[in-house]
Amino acid sequence: MRLLYIVHRVPFPPNKGDKIRTYNVLRHLARRHEVHVATLIDDPEDLAFLSELEQIAESVVSARIDGRIRKLLSLRAIFHSESVTVRHFYDIGLQRKVDELIGSKNIDAVVCSSSPTAEYLLRSKHWDSRLKSCPKIMDLIDVDSLKWQQYAERSTGPRRWVYRYEARHLQRYEAFIYNEFDQLFLVSEQEKRCFPGGDPEGKIHGLSNGVDLEYFSPAVSARPQSQPPTIVFTGMMDYWPNIEGVRWFVTSVLPLIQRTLPEARLMVVGGRPTSEVLKWGAMDNITVTGFVDDIREFIAEADVCVAPLQIARGIQNKVLEAMAMGKAVVSTPYALEGIGATPNVHALVASDADQFAESVTRLLRDSGDAQSIGKAARQFVEQRFSWSHNLSLMDAVIEKAVSSGESDARCDVTPGGDQIG
Repeated sequence: MRLLYIVHRVPFPPNKGDKIRTYNVLRHLARRHEVHVATLIDDPEDLAFLSELEQIAESVVSARIDGRIRKLLSLRAIFHSESVTVRHFYDIGLQRKVDELIGSKNIDAVVCSSSPTAEYLLRSKHWDSRLKSCPKIMDLIDVDSLKWQQYAERSTGPRRWVYRYEARHLQRYEAFIYNEFDQLFLVSEQEKRCFPGGDPEGKIHGLSNGVDLEYFSPAVSARPQSQPPTIVFTGMMDYWPNIEGVRWFVTSVLPLIQRTLPEARLMVVGGRPTSEVLKWGAMDNITVTGFVDDIREFIAEADVCVAPLQIARGIQNKVLEAMAMGKAVVSTPYALEGIGATPNVHALVASDADQFAESVTRLLRDSGDAQSIGKAARQFVEQRFSWSHNLSLMDAVIEKAVSSGESDARCDVTPGGDQIG
């Protein structure tokens, strides 16, 4: 089968949420199909990774945008009552390349990743011709309009107005995608239930992430036992939800832990730390690493991994990776929601600073308890988060949509291709 896969960022390296998913989807699809990739490049460092994609895909087309300048220019969308996000990720140069691919290849189906990529089909010169009968599949991943609404609720002043604006217009765009695309995916059943307007046509599927269980393994080097009790957070540190979550942990939770365990230290592991994040590294018992070559070494060093996020959508890969490595995780309810783990069995869940500090302290003081939870966590992800098993749902949806010969094909399938009665 010949597929066109449109992504809004280069799906390599798989070191952050959207790239982890798009990379694994691409690799999975390319094992069975001829895949042509169209991608934007909003980070100049990603230019170096196009060769990695070319080893996986049949062909790769791309277009560069300046992410920083584009953020400012995209605000013009407000004057046209359009989504800022959609305008940010649209480039006429990439549109031409997408149209050329559609025109020159006998594409059997198009898979788009993240809502802004829909624009490359909706604005295509082939929309009323070749694309009319071609199955169109959207992997929304998360309900992004709800993320912007969460941002608005935690902001003030002009930012709050802009975030509310984007939440409203992106929600309208998501509803438009629902009407124009044949099948849609969201990262979990919980996220599926949040979709604006519901799913009256039964064409949204919960397609969970996975985790590389061989790479993220408890067998990765154990930490030296001479080190002090170590708490680890992992994540890109220019991303607002991560910054806000760690800020809360540093100011409200860590001091409570250190009343009982003054030697306890926090390691903040992730690329692109902002100036605020870097300042935390000057505080006693806090290390800010910046980019690291192998995040597993730091997870392996942890006595406890934390996910203190106050804003979260979908599935947190940082939590899955820690669980896969057999680490005890303390999380807010938001960060654990899409994973479906059982509180107090596979992870500890805490809603406020006192509960969070108490849970972390308990695990730091009782290594047996931490190991027991970590072992249960590893078993849980082994059972639920295999990429190959979860992505078999995408195979079933694509194959049924193409074999039906109709772009508006509908199917009810579960991973493995089993029909729902």
